[in-house]
Amino acid sequence: MTGAYWRSVSFSSLQIEEWGGEFTVFQPNSGKTHFLNQMGLHILLCLDRAPTSEDEIFVFLTDQFQLTLDQNFSQQTIKTLHRFDELGLIEKVRPESLT
Repeated sequence: MTGAYWRSVSFSSLQIEEWGGEFTVFQPNSGKTHFLNQMGLHILLCLDRAPTSEDEIFVFLTDQFQLTLDQNFSQQTIKTLHRFDELGLIEKVRPESLT
């Protein structure tokens, strides 16, 4: 597998509510509320299990949503990962720290 590895940050502290297929995610550490769609929430759920490579995230999402993995999907997912990182929901993990 290639690409960066990611993990969730304080997932258990997030307060998540569903609103008709959309989700509000209150982040107590920052005092902010984020609005996510189902795919965004699935990214957080995937990363809560263990540090996960970008390739593994792509496969997980394409399986969950029955999508075709292509360059555009990969790029959009990477943009989402970086946005979640900026929000403090997830963080990049160094591969050497996984062993």
